[in-house]
Amino acid sequence: MNRAKAPGPCGCCAPPWWTSYREVLFSTETLASVIGFGFLAAGWVLAGLRGRGSRWLFLAAAIIAGLPILRSCLASLRERRISVEVLVGLAIAASVSVGEFHAGAVVAVMLLGGGVLEQITIARARRSVTALLVSVPEKVLVRRGDTEVEMPVSELRAGDRVVARPGERLAVDGIVAGGASAVDESPITGESVPLDKNCGDKVFAGSINQSGMLEIEAQKVGEDTTLARIRRLVEEAQASQAPVQRIADKVAKWYVPAALVLGAVVWAATGQMVRGITVLIVFCPCALVLATPTAIVASIGKAARRLILVKGGEFAETVGQTHIVALDKTGTLTIGKPKVTGLVELNSLGRTALLRLAASAERFSEHPVGKAIRQAAEREALPLVEASDFRTLAGCGVEARVDGKRVRVGRPEWLQRQSLALTLEGQQHLNELEAQGHTVLAVATDDEVAGLIAVRDVLRPEAREAVARLREQSIRLVMLTGDNPRAARVIASEAGVGEAHAALLPEDKLRLVREWQSNGNHVTFVGDGINDAPALAAADIGVAMGAAGTDVAIETSDIAFLSDDLTKMPEIIALSRRTLSIIRQNIACSVGLNILSVIAAGLGWISPIGGAIIHEGGAMAVIINAVRLLR
Repeated sequence: MNRAKAPGPCGCCAPPWWTSYREVLFSTETLASVIGFGFLAAGWVLAGLRGRGSRWLFLAAAIIAGLPILRSCLASLRERRISVEVLVGLAIAASVSVGEFHAGAVVAVMLLGGGVLEQITIARARRSVTALLVSVPEKVLVRRGDTEVEMPVSELRAGDRVVARPGERLAVDGIVAGGASAVDESPITGESVPLDKNCGDKVFAGSINQSGMLEIEAQKVGEDTTLARIRRLVEEAQASQAPVQRIADKVAKWYVPAALVLGAVVWAATGQMVRGITVLIVFCPCALVLATPTAIVASIGKAARRLILVKGGEFAETVGQTHIVALDKTGTLTIGKPKVTGLVELNSLGRTALLRLAASAERFSEHPVGKAIRQAAEREALPLVEASDFRTLAGCGVEARVDGKRVRVGRPEWLQRQSLALTLEGQQHLNELEAQGHTVLAVATDDEVAGLIAVRDVLRPEAREAVARLREQSIRLVMLTGDNPRAARVIASEAGVGEAHAALLPEDKLRLVREWQSNGNHVTFVGDGINDAPALAAADIGVAMGAAGTDVAIETSDIAFLSDDLTKMPEIIALSRRTLSIIRQNIACSVGLNILSVIAAGLGWISPIGGAIIHEGGAMAVIINAVRLLR
């Protein structure tokens, strides 16, 4: 039934459970059900003492508890919609009109009170979001010149310098501008070990500063922080509908007119209006309507507690139907932090000059390999040169003008297509390095290949476990990479992935995804949420790894893992499949119970009171079954 939003007392200083439940507890429905039950109980006592007036107490209970139901009923009729409330309202009105005040009172109080209990139980499911999303301080210290001023978080602006003392929870997303400390980021990323933070490192609101003083330059405050964005996304997801839910809602719309017709038929056939009233009560599709949304809410809440953001009910359902999981290599199966393992000189340029030119050309690159080359130059204290005319070619490499030279760094095949072929010696070195599992980049200056740079990434510690669990779920696993076939085979073999496609451009990955889909497969693509955008968008489910603090990853993916933990992939598939199983159980239970209850009502085996008990019992059973997902 429609719930009135009562403001209730301020919850800013209240415990988390109170914030979750206060809207339900202070609603008109809760107040009416409590007062109605009071009159009903008084009527029972008076009837037990054989006193007069119990009938009028029952009538008062029926009217008080029935008014919110009647209000919902009228609202539905104004919208030209025959809802569940219409059936309940007619049943209560009919009971009162034939003098069954006691039955009318019990039905009204039980159905209204049962609705309140349903809302409380659903609020319990939604509290899983609160368990994930910790609060931030209401006030913080802000440095103003040489002084520190305490001010409300609501007044913070980007660029402010926030001082975080040991033991305090951070209030902003930002960059460490001073100090050093260990920071517990488990509420945001799930990282169980506190991370050392120094100048230039990124920190998130909701994290806990553990040991030292930190001065943080605020980049995102208030509703722009990662923590607030997560809260907003999870709440929107829980309010969304899954495809199976929309089907159930359509079926439920037919229930109401069918119940009216069936109740009239039973009344006409038996001549007993009470049986027709009972049919209206038991045939209400409340359990069917609640079967799916409660499971979806619980499922998304459970995922959120595991630091998995599911963007909506549709994705919570679809991911469980996955046939193929396509895994990007760099940053997904591997840690995504490759290191330069060797340089091969192919002309007179020299090793130092080769690395300096390559790092300068990669200066603006965001690709992990480009970062690895820059870090190698930094370790050798090589000064980088300002590059101009920089451009990146997805899946190929980068090109820039450095020291007056046209420098290209990328896949040897890409350079070969530009008539920059390797010498016989260079090809031999390339084959040897690739056979050892290295990724090899060629560096060209003007019209000559000057050398090769070998890099190597390492497999994620949990990758083998994740792959094994996915295979146990009968998932076909494929690794997609732009890397060379030899390096791809080494990583795929180490991870236990039997199928690997290498030397792929972004359009090649897109082609493979569409090819699998054309054969009737549901495809889930797992990547970093930024690279391989076409394949992520085309897949039935796009999953972003390590999305905490990455706006693009959170916004563009269907599911986002806030931490770099590949085992969350089999976990979310298992949760989705369990959710679908519970939805099917709930629908079967609600439909079966309705059919048996209608037969019993038509034969006169149950009264309106018994029908109300069965009705609410079925609805609560569906909700409790769904809430099991939170365990």
